[in-house]
Amino acid sequence: MPLADRIGQMIMVRYPDTDILEKMLAAGHAGSFYFGMKGKPAQEVAETLNRLQGMAKYPQLVAFGSACTTCGAGLLQGGHMRIGATRSPDIAYRLANIETREQRAYGFHVVDAPVLDVNTNPLNPIINTRALGDDAGLVTRLGVQMLRGIIDGRGCTCTMHFPGHGATADDSHIRVPVDARGLDKLRSVDLLPYLEAIPQGLINGLCTNHVHYSALEPGQPAPSTVSRRVVTELLRHELGYDGVVLSDSLTMKPMKDAYGIEESAILTVLAGHDIILQDYQSDPRITHAALVRAVRDGRIPAAQVDASVRRVMRLKQWLGLFNNRFADVEKLPEQVATQESRQFALQVARAAVTVLENDVIPLQVSDPSKCLVITNGSAEAWDADMGLTFLPSFEKLYRAFESRLPGVQTFTLGEGMSPAELSEAQQRASKAHVVVFGLFTRVLCYHEDSIGLPVQYAELIRQVTGMGKPVVLINCGNPYVMRHLPRADASLCTYDAECPESMQAAVEVLFGDIRSKGKLPVRVSTEYPFGHGL
Repeated sequence: MPLADRIGQMIMVRYPDTDILEKMLAAGHAGSFYFGMKGKPAQEVAETLNRLQGMAKYPQLVAFGSACTTCGAGLLQGGHMRIGATRSPDIAYRLANIETREQRAYGFHVVDAPVLDVNTNPLNPIINTRALGDDAGLVTRLGVQMLRGIIDGRGCTCTMHFPGHGATADDSHIRVPVDARGLDKLRSVDLLPYLEAIPQGLINGLCTNHVHYSALEPGQPAPSTVSRRVVTELLRHELGYDGVVLSDSLTMKPMKDAYGIEESAILTVLAGHDIILQDYQSDPRITHAALVRAVRDGRIPAAQVDASVRRVMRLKQWLGLFNNRFADVEKLPEQVATQESRQFALQVARAAVTVLENDVIPLQVSDPSKCLVITNGSAEAWDADMGLTFLPSFEKLYRAFESRLPGVQTFTLGEGMSPAELSEAQQRASKAHVVVFGLFTRVLCYHEDSIGLPVQYAELIRQVTGMGKPVVLINCGNPYVMRHLPRADASLCTYDAECPESMQAAVEVLFGDIRSKGKLPVRVSTEYPFGHGL
């Protein structure tokens, strides 16, 4: 294989200009790729991936289908925390396995999971509900089962974010988070899932992060992405991992601002990565040319490139891509979004709903027109890193209420939350017999405040809870916000703002149709400790 082709195997291309991607695939200068196809019909997704595979000189690893599409059951949407709330190894395994099989049916190979970060910092703006929980034992038990489900589904794991992003207080898309804890703490908490999974051969793909670990790399804060001590000495030599190592996005500011596009790629490879996630804001051919030059100039050892290419090719062979790189479009209806997988999605949602307060459960409403549901989160949300638009989720909650309580009143607050609309919401609440608040938050890169509730909304909730009527809080996102809100007559957490099944399950629990089973996978406060769930 020519040097240019070997370097291509080490680059995951993501770029909006598909003409450039197609040229790189045909030339053999790319080994993997992904781009968003959210909302596209299943057949169109599979046919597009088949077309790109057909023009590629080498079989391609296609990544992150669960983040790029919404055609299947969407079991991985909304993060992992609701899986942690179920406490169920069986659910963790089945969810990952079903998602993997669906993504393989489309033509994707790298599953966007599992997140093995232990979210020990409640203020962490970028992990939060993406994590299974804040307890290393829980994360390990469920994370290992997710890994097993992906491997059994013949998928590539994207185990992240090594060596652990859960204790940080910053979004690594914006700046380099610093983890100043000692090595003992890192080993006993963050590395515990890896210490369990690697010896069992349950990780074949692993993603690093841009955090600085003082105990591993003393000196000025620099992303661990460029640290050979982290990627090669710790992961390869000490932990014995011999699978594929992928970098996190090199478009993120800590990398691009500090090193530039070309140098970021070179330093990331030198640290020991097998595949780099190329910067979507620049022509990927620039990255490719920079790495080729670095090898020819002797800066990157050719032997290291060869070792990485062997790992990548070994993974592709295990995935069966040299025998058949194409998806079977005819079989999609029996493989994707099946009745079985949709029923399982509802099962997961029901098992996750966690009740923090239950003074009025089951809720009794004699006049639906006197029940008012108020929500925030009315605007579209843009995830710049994944190139995805998230539509507002409040209508999913409304539909769940309307199907159970026809005639229920609803009121949506705009993003600006003007004094006029807040006043109207308060007036409507004063006339209602029961008020339900939907709390919508998301983890969004470059928006560290997206995991919190607007202060105006929290104040409205305080005002309404003082009116002396039943108030219900349905938290569809970050559970930690409950520590800053007054006690309600009923409080429920779904940990998820994406799946309609989560809204349905919350309404079923509220009206007593089913009993809640979920337990908090994190410590929210003294009142709501780890494991709380009524």
